[in-house]
Amino acid sequence: MQQALLTVTAMKLTKHCFLVSAETGANIRELKEAIAALKPKETERQLVGDLLEPLDVVILVTPIDSAAPKGRLILPQQQVLRDVLDNNGIALVVQETELAQALLKLAAPPRLVITDSQAFAKVSQIVPPSVPLTSFSILMARYKGSLYNAVKAVRALDSIQDGDKILISEGCTHHRQCQDIGTVKMPNWIRQYTKAEPEFCFTSGTEFPTDLSPYKLVVHCGACMLNEKEMVHRNKVALDQGVPMTNYGIAIAYMHGILQRTVAPLPDIAKLLE
Repeated sequence: MQQALLTVTAMKLTKHCFLVSAETGANIRELKEAIAALKPKETERQLVGDLLEPLDVVILVTPIDSAAPKGRLILPQQQVLRDVLDNNGIALVVQETELAQALLKLAAPPRLVITDSQAFAKVSQIVPPSVPLTSFSILMARYKGSLYNAVKAVRALDSIQDGDKILISEGCTHHRQCQDIGTVKMPNWIRQYTKAEPEFCFTSGTEFPTDLSPYKLVVHCGACMLNEKEMVHRNKVALDQGVPMTNYGIAIAYMHGILQRTVAPLPDIAKLLE
């Protein structure tokens, strides 16, 4: 037995076969690595990195208003910024009030402008049509697998009438400000667009109805605080019950007449609007 253990320890590994010893631990780590190497490598999903080449310039428009958290960026902005850096891109972060000057200071147009969805109206007027434009929440919905259905569902806004129930659902439980996007801005935009007075209902965090039948439409946030499994579940609930569910970025872009432009950087999604 001792001789066998010495043989195992001294044996040189080959590409396809080698000996291990549970008693001495010889080659255990190598065995684990060999097994792991057999697993096919999956293409890692990215928020924005797959849309970029190294050294591409990306402008991130991050409004700092009463609803912005003091002293920090919100999670989607942080994650997109990190993804740009991880893919060797060049990120320029500005408020919408400095966007025009930032564009003028660049020697060449940016590869992409990504904005907070609530600033879509102003940003779309500043950014030249030749420069691709999208939003953090659109990229987040794409990352979580809910963007395809969100684009298909957004046309339900055109049939909203007085008294229709609309559920506005957020994945986080942040403190509501006077100009909160979910409870204030989104309802106002929907009223202006539809010229109707629907009834708005709100959920946040892990709260999400199992019965969506009372609602004509669900408008969901970008789901940065929810994992993919939860968003898949929520989409399935809506699909199974035949209730359209869109998201903040898609709804805002649609109501401002710029949806085609904001999904153009995502060819697979843009095909839905052709």
